[in-house]
Amino acid sequence: MKLALVVHMIFNALAKPKQRIVIQETPQGSVIDIGGGGEGVIARAGGAGIVAIDKYASEIHEARDKAPGTPWMVADATEMPCKSHGFDHATAFFSCMYMPDDAKENVFRETRRVLKIGGEFWIWDAHMAPKGNVFAIRLEVEIHDGHTINAVYGVKAKDQSTASICRLLQQAGFETEVITDQKYWFFIKAKAVAL
Repeated sequence: MKLALVVHMIFNALAKPKQRIVIQETPQGSVIDIGGGGEGVIARAGGAGIVAIDKYASEIHEARDKAPGTPWMVADATEMPCKSHGFDHATAFFSCMYMPDDAKENVFRETRRVLKIGGEFWIWDAHMAPKGNVFAIRLEVEIHDGHTINAVYGVKAKDQSTASICRLLQQAGFETEVITDQKYWFFIKAKAVAL
């Protein structure tokens, strides 16, 4: 990444107030965490039952020490090496912002494939607009055991909203159950329905 882009991303993140997210619970049972590398937030918050998948081995390497005992899988979430209907639930914590729209659609369809009917897909992510070069957000994430995780997520700016994610989820075979909108981020809980 070019230095100017990194500096702009950091400035962009600092220009917004730090966003506080409290994760009091994660889905129970077997959970596939999409894009779970880096900070490993869901693996740290969820503990047993979480299988984290990330496209990049470097992201898994970074997260592995933070969540020992979590099974990690290097794989592209558009083609997961998992059996159909093998997981109770799925999560994605600030992972969608890194995906182009066509990849999001494929990831959501693939996530639907690996979930049991009635399984929930929990998504935390950022509201973005394609103005400016980059988008960045600073997070302070409190997990149920009282630990706090500080992180900065940044990408090239693109269009992403609660509505666009809900539309893609519906097209992939999910029914939205819960939407929590904040100024800079959102949480969506959707259920896998019979196709």
